[in-house]
Amino acid sequence: MRSFIFTLLMIFGSAQAREPSVYVYNITKDHVEYQQNSTEYRPIASVTKLMTAMVALDYSKDLFRQLDHRPSVKSNLPAGRYTRQELLNAMLVRSDNGAAETLAADYPGGRKEFIWKMNQQAKEWGINAVFRDPTGLDPHNMATAGDIGTMVSYAVGYWVIRETSVQKTVMFERRFKKKLRTIQLNNTNRPLLMEFDEIVVSKTGFTNPARYCVALVVETNHQQRAIVVLGAPNKSRRIDTVQDIMYNHVLDENLQTQR
Repeated sequence: MRSFIFTLLMIFGSAQAREPSVYVYNITKDHVEYQQNSTEYRPIASVTKLMTAMVALDYSKDLFRQLDHRPSVKSNLPAGRYTRQELLNAMLVRSDNGAAETLAADYPGGRKEFIWKMNQQAKEWGINAVFRDPTGLDPHNMATAGDIGTMVSYAVGYWVIRETSVQKTVMFERRFKKKLRTIQLNNTNRPLLMEFDEIVVSKTGFTNPARYCVALVVETNHQQRAIVVLGAPNKSRRIDTVQDIMYNHVLDENLQTQR
């Protein structure tokens, strides 16, 4: 009971925080370049799906194996059979919750074992995160901005995540009642992806407890940086924060280096 009450206090305390958590970490130089409230424990919403993708890919590299998709939560994909690549596309580009659940259910031992592996992997990487589901809908999925910086630094090592998460749009073709139907899914981080070609990994998140979140890896001048924003009050603030970091720190520093 005491632990449960403490968790609730962290969740609702974080939701009421005035300022978001921000973390900028130079992966190449192993150096924290900026941090604000970066040790505050917060819900992380769909940023969770980066860990979901890594656990799914560690389990199996076969991207063409088909899975039966019968979503129990909201999904942009109609029920049917999809390859693991298609499910990863929907999950990482459009943040599809049903796709995340289908990938988790495919794990040996099912969803429960998948979530256990998510938490175990976090411990092995020294990430003080808690995962209760593979989607981020559960407000008990929590971490600090610094933890997410570490997590996205590992995510950049997965070529599937690098290639998939920055796609601005993905298309699916499915036949329904003898007609071919095209499903188009736009990236939840499309505005920033349209603005910055330097982004090599991207994942947004939003729930009411978590507010607006984003985890990125950007690559400029042969250096990789993790940029994390948790708990922004609105989408505009999330975008503005990343823009400020990119224009006034990352890109400006690169121009000075090249002179």
